Amino acid sequence: MRKLLTTVLLLLLTISIEASKKPKFDYSLVVVPEEGGIKFERITEDADGIFSEFLVGKNSSFLGSMKKSTLDWWVNPQIALSPDGKKIGYINYKNKTSNIMIKSASKGGSSVQRTFRTNVEDFTWSHDGKTLCFTEIRGGHHGIYLVNADQGSVVQQISNGNENDLGGVLSRDGKTIFFHRGEGLASYTLWSYDRDSNLFSNYSRGMTPCLIPDNPHTIYCGRFTDKKESEIWRINFETGVEEVILAQPGKSFTTPQLSPDGKWLLCTGSSISEKEQINNTDIFVIRTDGTGFTQLTYHPGNDLSAIWAPDGKSIFFLSQRGSADRIYNVWKMDFNLQ
Repeated sequence: MRKLLTTVLLLLLTISIEASKKPKFDYSLVVVPEEGGIKFERITEDADGIFSEFLVGKNSSFLGSMKKSTLDWWVNPQIALSPDGKKIGYINYKNKTSNIMIKSASKGGSSVQRTFRTNVEDFTWSHDGKTLCFTEIRGGHHGIYLVNADQGSVVQQISNGNENDLGGVLSRDGKTIFFHRGEGLASYTLWSYDRDSNLFSNYSRGMTPCLIPDNPHTIYCGRFTDKKESEIWRINFETGVEEVILAQPGKSFTTPQLSPDGKWLLCTGSSISEKEQINNTDIFVIRTDGTGFTQLTYHPGNDLSAIWAPDGKSIFFLSQRGSADRIYNVWKMDFNLQ
């Protein structure tokens, strides 16, 4: 059953790029030459069991009469940081269930389980630090749920159970949940749920909404092209203005995250290491005005699901670096661009 669900997830929420054969590479290396001067710190350990069953994978698909190999990755947020930056959350896979685990973002150590479900897929932390908003698949459908970030196991269901709702994020005041709804292969629309009125609202095409503090009418999001490549857009619901911030033919960029100072967007993107010629995912930034596009990571292992530290001076992300067995862990890196 789990294998079937994973196949469905890959069809629902992955982006694809053309993939090539991987030559041998020592994945136990933490840093590659292109990353010189950047400090990397591992936060979790292999024993933490980061859920990686479908994070990044290669698949074969038929496009017309031609078979094409593709690199797919799960675009929804897999890690989250408490607003004070003291705790890091990740999704753990154990006993054939996936759940949210919380541990110290600086000291490491033991982890505390915060959901007691079956198939948790993504999550975010509320601005006040009191709530975790997560997606779970139940009865063949993806739904949005809320749970206390610190104690108890009572869960509030937001989705009605008949849709495919994912990537939920709470507004700054906690009254609205923004998310995206899957409506077919590579077809997603942005929605919101008002917790006071219990009303759902539909806005525009897009996925993985990224909210802007003090600007409730505008969001950043990922959006597919007709070639199934993902771009980063800014959408103003009030004026109807839609702007593309990051797009490159033959590449994809997903899961935008706005820096605390509002100047940069962090995202996961498709890449290829020049020396090893390995197709993988890496971390990129671009200024919110569309300038200053910069690739931050170059390791042939996959780097993805990046988020900002509250001070904007470091970034947390998932990576296979430092593991000969390509096991995913949460890592932290410095950010010094102005």
